[in-house]
Amino acid sequence: MGEEKCPFLEMTTVTFCKAYPVKKMIPLDRSTSAKGLCHTGNYRLCSAFRELEAPGSTAERVRGFLLRPDYYFHPRHLWVSPGKENQTEVRVGADDFSQRLIGRIDRVSLPPEGAPVRENSVCFLLHSGDRTSRMVAPGDGIVSAINKKVVDDPATINRDPYEEGWIFSMHAAGEWIPHLYHGSVARQWLDWEAERLHRMFSSDLGITATDGGETLSDISSRLNEAQWSRIVALFLG
Repeated sequence: MGEEKCPFLEMTTVTFCKAYPVKKMIPLDRSTSAKGLCHTGNYRLCSAFRELEAPGSTAERVRGFLLRPDYYFHPRHLWVSPGKENQTEVRVGADDFSQRLIGRIDRVSLPPEGAPVRENSVCFLLHSGDRTSRMVAPGDGIVSAINKKVVDDPATINRDPYEEGWIFSMHAAGEWIPHLYHGSVARQWLDWEAERLHRMFSSDLGITATDGGETLSDISSRLNEAQWSRIVALFLG
């Protein structure tokens, strides 16, 4: 198997006149050029690739759940959005799937700025009444800022999980972002997660997660404490 490289990369051999050496260059930003992302699996971090792959950057529906195909998704239903100027400075949030499982979020417990976080370790809490969801970090890094809007109005996460409801930003350490779900892979993953959820509701819990064909907006409202704890532990960790 050959080394993975950017599908938009085109290479050709040309002859140049020394008297007029005009060359066509690939439009890369500074961080992309320095790391040579075009010839590695990290090409997905390139701002040019991201704009070509998802020019609209709007949310779409997968089995009733909203998905941002231009974002990166951790298996525990967190999203990551790298900055356009600096791909190692990212925003982190809870996806639409997780906020529906949790229910109306009325309080958040966030890490302080400057705190180190480690992949798959609990780094923030989302509270819904007496229920608490322990959310993990999508990767290693240092928290650079928290979203004070969700501290003052936690329900923002329910209303707008992918924009105003971001949780915190962090400086990512290492190259873990390209290993998250993205684009068509994220769509397939969310489709499978929705199928797993529906099967659990119907076979294990004996209830339905849909109403008229659409996934319930507040799934947690249909669950007792034991059922909710089981579902959250399975999907959110």
